[in-house]
Amino acid sequence: MAPPLPASQIHLHDPSATQVKRAYIIYFITGNPGLIEYYRTFLTHLYGLLTQSSPSTTSIHVFGRSLSGFEAGTATENQGNGDGPFSLQEQISRSQSAIEKLVGDVQEKDGTQDVRVILMGHSVGSFILLEVIRRVKEKAKMERDAVRIAGGVCLFPTVTHIAKSDSGRKATPLFTLPYFPFIAATLAHALTFLLPLSLASRLIQRLLSFPPNAAHTTASFVKSPHGVHQALHMARDEMREITEDTWSTEIWGLSSPNPSSAAVPLRFLFAQKDHWVASSTRDELMAARGRPESSHPSEAWKPVMEIDCSEGWEHGFCIRQSIPVAEKVGDWVRAMIEGDAA
Repeated sequence: MAPPLPASQIHLHDPSATQVKRAYIIYFITGNPGLIEYYRTFLTHLYGLLTQSSPSTTSIHVFGRSLSGFEAGTATENQGNGDGPFSLQEQISRSQSAIEKLVGDVQEKDGTQDVRVILMGHSVGSFILLEVIRRVKEKAKMERDAVRIAGGVCLFPTVTHIAKSDSGRKATPLFTLPYFPFIAATLAHALTFLLPLSLASRLIQRLLSFPPNAAHTTASFVKSPHGVHQALHMARDEMREITEDTWSTEIWGLSSPNPSSAAVPLRFLFAQKDHWVASSTRDELMAARGRPESSHPSEAWKPVMEIDCSEGWEHGFCIRQSIPVAEKVGDWVRAMIEGDAA
């Protein structure tokens, strides 16, 4: 029997949890390529860590979905997603809509109106995360029932000047070529069309030393009708749009905030060496916006930003380092929940 195609969403929760006082959704936003299946081990371990210590009156949901256009299923399964490829701005809008829908679903199933969201993003997913927070805050000024975001975790984030990174400098000239995403995607599809998925998975596993699950997900992505085109189309947008830090103090915080407009607690984890994040732009962002965890109490309003200097975690942590990164950020999420409940 052929292995199943990667799932387009992962939702981990206790279906027997009903009539709870409060629910927390840890909503994960992928990087590019935007297949949620890459993160199954990470999300499953994170869910296990969070549910070990959660009170019976609180339900925990860990949810993630493939970004639009990356679904590896059949055309029938994906017919509700509209025509792609989708731009970076469309991914932001669709992520916000998916979060709002999920909150409504959890309110109904868990029997509580008190549903709060902790966003988590990887790579460009961190850029989407910050934009979703900005848009939700704007919406909250006009609507009382806007989504309540209790925190945000940005993993190996590409949130400023991605084109200045090592990989960004190599990719940018290609995206100046007319129709490059379409041509490259057509070539990839032609080269792999007759290659069985199982054989493609074994080749990727051997050539890239990927674990079996990651190799299967990658093979499914390459052989999918629209995945490569979507990835390159979106990457071109990333090079053009992820430039200067344009977020206001509503995102980054104020030293003396108005309680009604306090910033969402944010944590950032950077790699020491990241081919998608230039060290110079990372250091500039940390100096301008962040603080270390052990900083003076007067800076407590700033996002905590840290560099992994000991574990050697990579930008694509979800391939080989899911468990240790989940244990790292699990502590952060627990602290956000405890701080939110205080």
